[in-house]
Amino acid sequence: MARRSKYGLFWKFSGEDRQILKNCSTGIQLRFAVSGLIISLLFVSGVISYHHTFFQIFNIPYLSWVLGVLFSLMIFNIYKLNLITISTNPDKKGIGYFVSLSCRICFMLLLGLTIIKPLETLILKRTLDLELAYLKVGEIDKATRKTAAHFDDAIDASDSDIKALKEQLVSGRIRISQDKLDQIESKKRKLLSDKKALIEETEKRIDESPHYIRGLLLLNSKFKWVWNISIVFLFLFLSPLFLKYFMSRTSTYVRNMTLLDKKIILEEYENLKLQYPLVFEKAIGEQIHLEERYEDPPFNLVPITIELKTGEEEDFLNHLYGP
Repeated sequence: MARRSKYGLFWKFSGEDRQILKNCSTGIQLRFAVSGLIISLLFVSGVISYHHTFFQIFNIPYLSWVLGVLFSLMIFNIYKLNLITISTNPDKKGIGYFVSLSCRICFMLLLGLTIIKPLETLILKRTLDLELAYLKVGEIDKATRKTAAHFDDAIDASDSDIKALKEQLVSGRIRISQDKLDQIESKKRKLLSDKKALIEETEKRIDESPHYIRGLLLLNSKFKWVWNISIVFLFLFLSPLFLKYFMSRTSTYVRNMTLLDKKIILEEYENLKLQYPLVFEKAIGEQIHLEERYEDPPFNLVPITIELKTGEEEDFLNHLYGP
């Protein structure tokens, strides 16, 4: 019993029935313990991944951890729901079953991508930072030239005004006070100061921007081998599903789970048959019993066969008018 109980925590992570697992062989117990261990590691990686994502978006460390944990709990509840409801190596595998299984696998792969892609930016942080540095240099140069061009037009206009006023003042064609000239020169100095400040602010903003989305796109488009990391992680992400799906139907766990599920269904169905007429009696004052149309309710796999007997014309006339 001590050997079995030490797996209890991992069984809880895997979402399987602990009472049934306690009565199974060591191999089956270890199988679901490994599944639970993988899920627990995936959960930790999910917390780290989502924390990193929210930190890049909000830049608030403590809030990012809280959101990372909450988002991971939500994602892994959906993940475990897919695992719990999947059938273990079923006998009947029709088109509908394969469509359902394919949709589940695709959905789980999508969940896995939301975890591994942010993690890749952490794992390959040095490479990504170097690539983003080159990207930021180009953006800074483009923004600087655009900002400088905006101010240079106004500065050149101020230079032209100052030059024209000085020429006219020297030639004696006009008389203006020194204040007028100082005002234009002050305007020019203000434009030069604003130009320098705005360029520095632009450079600072671009340099401090995480470029999170662009970093993800750049990493996955420029370095194709990054997808090898994704494939390995996604295989690990689906491994609990494979561990359960490919279990033999003759195993103790599968047989006990089948018996338990069948017992629950039959008990609930018997309760439904008892409550059904009572509900109608309370609502309309008349008992209406549940009509059975299958020989194996509530599974409804074998319909009741109704045999119709046909007679001769004489039998029909005797039925209408009597013999």
